[in-house]
Amino acid sequence: MSEHIECYTKETIEIIVNCGAFRYSARQIANILDWNVAVVIRLMGEKDSELAKLIQKGRDMSDYQLDLKLFEMAKAGDIKAMERLELRKSKR
Repeated sequence: MSEHIECYTKETIEIIVNCGAFRYSARQIANILDWNVAVVIRLMGEKDSELAKLIQKGRDMSDYQLDLKLFEMAKAGDIKAMERLELRKSKR
């Protein structure tokens, strides 16, 4: 397992963004990337770290895609989608 995370390859960046989208825990991310969980926890806590930024990017992209899909369904007349979208908006 890697103790220090020094660089991010394109593949690693994609994995981290996806882990953020799936809202994986630090332990899950560490296991997937074969990194030290303590290092991942520390980096996730540092809001300016590249890891934290990539995780947040994944979460934001996931929220956007979900909201977009609900919006499209609501425009087509799906009442449940309208309600779900309004509920999501009210929780922000």
